[in-house]
Amino acid sequence: MSDKKKKGDEPSYAAASAELEQILQDIESGEIDLDLLSDKVERAATLLAVCRQKLAATETKVKKVTAELAAAMDQEATPDEDDA
Repeated sequence: MSDKKKKGDEPSYAAASAELEQILQDIESGEIDLDLLSDKVERAATLLAVCRQKLAATETKVKKVTAELAAAMDQEATPDEDDA
């Protein structure tokens, strides 16, 4: 099974964001069927949670990579004791 199937067919960030935008447009238009409004709001809440999780995971990865880069740059800037 692919990773997408293992994660319950969770949409990508871009897909979730686009779907959220469409839901917002539907709600703002005032033309949404009242019976569907509750379902749309629940779906929007789910999509927001997906987006937040993906953003948090990305932030963690970026911080890790930048910390590793900073550490590597510090090691390059600091001469080894053996070289002194």
